Amino acid sequence: MSKKILIIDDEPDVMKMVVYRLKAKGYEIFTAPNGKDGVEAAKLQKPALILLDYRLPDLSAEEVARQIHINEETKAVPIILVTASAEDISAKAKECGAIDYIPKPIEPEELYAKVEKYIIK
Repeated sequence: MSKKILIIDDEPDVMKMVVYRLKAKGYEIFTAPNGKDGVEAAKLQKPALILLDYRLPDLSAEEVARQIHINEETKAVPIILVTASAEDISAKAKECGAIDYIPKPIEPEELYAKVEKYIIK
């Protein structure tokens, strides 16, 4: 079973931290710095889980999630929304079709718990 995770985030420091922590737990990590690349990476890599930043430089998180979910090969991939916004995070996650969310700054234990809860092992 797949242990692939796609991280779509435009913040290099956040990306480095998440990649480092998840690789240390044995996950295979792929990254994309924007929404367009994230949609393409999802199609190519077919991850078991996607961590999607709410604010991206090119596409909205809603549009990225929509494009991922209309594709036959990626429609069932669960998405966890990652956001620094304190405003109604759960509503934003629902708007994106995300199954859950992780607030920034990301706490390692919360990251591990959410990933392990949703990824197919």
